[in-house]
Amino acid sequence: MTVHVLIFGAAASAAGSDRVMVVVGDHPTVDEISAALAEQHPALRFALSAPRLAVNGAFAGRETVVAECDEVALITLVGGG
Repeated sequence: MTVHVLIFGAAASAAGSDRVMVVVGDHPTVDEISAALAEQHPALRFALSAPRLAVNGAFAGRETVVAECDEVALITLVGGG
């Protein structure tokens, strides 16, 4: 199954886009999508050391199952002062 992941900030700059696609098995968990992001998009590995993924606008736990129609977003740490 293909999952489209929205990305922001430095992750979007590194990927050259505001979204990426990952190919995963059926009924993937958030944890499996994070692993697929690291494997299929090496430029995003820096953003995946402590990833938070949101599913349909809400933070999701690692074991949350994602459907193909769900909106998935990678939420990275934001620095600044």
